[in-house]
Amino acid sequence: MALSQVYDQVAQCSRCGFCQPTCPTYLISGNEGEVARGRNQLVRAVIEGRIELNRDMKEPLFQCLMCNACYTSCFPKIKTDRVIAQARHELIKSFGQPLLQRYIFQSLLRQPEVLGRYIKLAGFGKRSGLSRLVQVLRVLGWYGKNIAHAEGLLASIPRLFLRERISGVNIRPKEPRGKLAYFVGCGINFAHPEVGLATLELMLLRGFEVEVLGNYCCGLPAYAYGDLDSVQWFAEQNTSILAATDADYIVTDCASCTSFLKEYGELLSASESSTFAEQVTGKIKDVTMWLHETEDVAQYASSNGKEKVTYHDPCHLAHHLNERQAPRQVLGHLPSVEYVPLPESDFCCGGAGSYNIAHYDLSMQILDRKMKNVASTGADVLATACPACLIQLDYGVRRQSLPVKAKHVTQIVREHSIGPSLPL
Repeated sequence: MALSQVYDQVAQCSRCGFCQPTCPTYLISGNEGEVARGRNQLVRAVIEGRIELNRDMKEPLFQCLMCNACYTSCFPKIKTDRVIAQARHELIKSFGQPLLQRYIFQSLLRQPEVLGRYIKLAGFGKRSGLSRLVQVLRVLGWYGKNIAHAEGLLASIPRLFLRERISGVNIRPKEPRGKLAYFVGCGINFAHPEVGLATLELMLLRGFEVEVLGNYCCGLPAYAYGDLDSVQWFAEQNTSILAATDADYIVTDCASCTSFLKEYGELLSASESSTFAEQVTGKIKDVTMWLHETEDVAQYASSNGKEKVTYHDPCHLAHHLNERQAPRQVLGHLPSVEYVPLPESDFCCGGAGSYNIAHYDLSMQILDRKMKNVASTGADVLATACPACLIQLDYGVRRQSLPVKAKHVTQIVREHSIGPSLPL
């Protein structure tokens, strides 16, 4: 069975337990089946034929956040997220994939314009109150849950998405110092276009011509649910798009996209992987890294007072890419910002894509821990660099009525930068 592909990973687990204090789900439940070593041993037992793959394994395997915090503290460096993805793939192959998941990954995300129409319909429902009526009637569900959870996560749904707002706009200074390709993440396009606008304006202000790529979803949502066939499709489509650009760098303001795009080389065939590694991987940069590298041309306004800003590490930036310093250094350069460290800053917020919908109760317990730490900082602004984290953190702020604003790093940098806005 294909699960044997990860045997070399699970066989290295010495069951030392160093993953326990870093695992958000284990710290909530105290259940050994919900920590990396427990999950790895479960998969190992299946591969070795000591137990059979069964439906009861769905809970421990699907409750993993795939945050990769365990990898940070793991001596043999076991990539538990890959073990989990493969195990989930085997589960859906053996017992079937929920119809809604299949429709999203194999149809909607492959047709962004159709997905956009559905989201606009949801936006109308939210503004008109129809979605609240649906919640009361329990008419619809999302991954088997009441859509009240999904409906409440976003304070609002934008009337115009990022791609619509920048359509036809020329993002090119008079004398470009370089060219960037902008990979548009789904979360930025559909949920937080204001973040994308801030990113694009910073690129322009720092002297770069921008090519907005016509990319698809990076494929991480499908990966998280074990639909590896869909992952292959997204990787192949995006690889051809990424390889075709002549830009100096490929930049995205979604830490999850940054991390997953860099993993394409291991998801593609041998020949495609080699080409991707040579032509593309080195070009991919998270926007926080790019902002830090271009500080030499940044122009910031100063003010009499300073706002206190704290920072939450997205899991894919801190644990998958091991990048923690760039966003802090960028915030530290802003003359009107006082950076305040956040306790347990790299502890997952519980968002993890749609984890906060599929596992709402557990996600909220993880979020409560995060919000308690945020409140202790006394910060005015809670910064992050991932749209999924931004959605979850903003929900946490509203849920607990904290006097804090959740923002993307690019929004904060743009607010403090000197220069005109895009001519929209």
